[in-house]
Amino acid sequence: MFDLKEFGCLLQKIRKKRKMSQIEFAQLLGFTASYVSRVERGKANPSIQAIEIITKQLNIKIRIFFD
Repeated sequence: MFDLKEFGCLLQKIRKKRKMSQIEFAQLLGFTASYVSRVERGKANPSIQAIEIITKQLNIKIRIFFD
């Protein structure tokens, strides 16, 4: 089962490891900062397309979110 809070926490860890603000991170991904904030807090359910954008822009494997 897909856990929104766990996904958000992992995304936030990746962002912080790259030393990026939510605004910078959102711009990189082509999302709004408010959307990134909601995803990181587990309040928004990212679509498969959004997850694909995230993994491509961050050059990470999609399975990192599903292991």
